[in-house]
Amino acid sequence: MSTIIPSATQDAKHTSPVAELRAAVAKLRKHVKHATDGPWVTSTVWSPRATATSAVYSHAHPTGTVESEVVASGKIRSGYGGIREPWNAEYIALMQPAVGKALADWLELEADVIEARIIEDGSDEFAVDLGQDHALIVARLINGGAR
Repeated sequence: MSTIIPSATQDAKHTSPVAELRAAVAKLRKHVKHATDGPWVTSTVWSPRATATSAVYSHAHPTGTVESEVVASGKIRSGYGGIREPWNAEYIALMQPAVGKALADWLELEADVIEARIIEDGSDEFAVDLGQDHALIVARLINGGAR
């Protein structure tokens, strides 16, 4: 059984769920706007000077250009360049701007639904289960807060 947190009007320090969701939407949209266009792919490329590798590339720009590099990473390991943890690059490539846009669209829809419930009920007391709402949990993580 989940716990319902009291209305925001009862706690002046409480940020409304709608505000938290919309803040996450704004943050995602800003980053999507300024991120290198996708699709993103990964490749392990050895650096001739053994100092770095470019692990994530964008196919939206010509191969080999600075614009095509999404993430340049890697550290010297035993005198050779290389990606220390290739799964990190794979994960970054999965979270390309198209995913961020879809995530922002979902969070915006959830904010609209919660806002409509508040308007209909005249209170935010039961508009969202603050402890179990997955969209709110994601928004809080995006906003840099705790789960």
